[in-house]
Amino acid sequence: MTIKAAVLGGALLAAAASGVAADALACGFADYREYRPVVPRPSPKPVPASDRIAAADQRLEEERLGDAAGQVIAAFPHIQMARVGASPLETHAMRVLALALVRGDGRLAGTAGFAGATGKERAARLEWAVSTLRAVRESRGDDPVAQADLAEALASRPATEDEALALLDDLAARDLVGSAHAYATLARLRAKSGDAGKVRAALSRCELMTKTPAVVCRAPDTRVATR
Repeated sequence: MTIKAAVLGGALLAAAASGVAADALACGFADYREYRPVVPRPSPKPVPASDRIAAADQRLEEERLGDAAGQVIAAFPHIQMARVGASPLETHAMRVLALALVRGDGRLAGTAGFAGATGKERAARLEWAVSTLRAVRESRGDDPVAQADLAEALASRPATEDEALALLDDLAARDLVGSAHAYATLARLRAKSGDAGKVRAALSRCELMTKTPAVVCRAPDTRVATR
């Protein structure tokens, strides 16, 4: 082979290769997308426990009991093992969870660890709520809010209804019932004596204190026989 032939052959091979590359581009085999490095997303900042408990307060006020409990558990996963008085924020969180359990009759649908509905599970949760709110009341002396909270919890069990009624009657006589739920509880307890007038009075005060009277201030049956 002459030098001229060799050069010509090389040129033909190069042209063929170029043609193959052009065909490859035309058929979409080559990927010429711009390279963009993967930038890791920053981890979300943890929500402060104080913010979660403030949100839990709001959810409780809105009657969103499961959401209130969820915020408490997110802030303090082991809240049921905490001791009242050890930390002001934890103590407040315990109060919110206890009231959510009382108002949910021992069950909080959609909240992990509190959705079970067996009688034993509900009774255990209400027992914890009562003991927690009793400890809060003892730590705060004659604070009307703590007394009303405790009465609300005591009324969840037949064995302690009389104690609940005594607390609420005393607060009502001094115009110190500061909770719509406490007035609703008082109405229910008073209904057991068949005193319709006192039931209506308690329900009227209840309705003045809440944005959701149809949810909170449910009229009890006043036809219950006198104890």
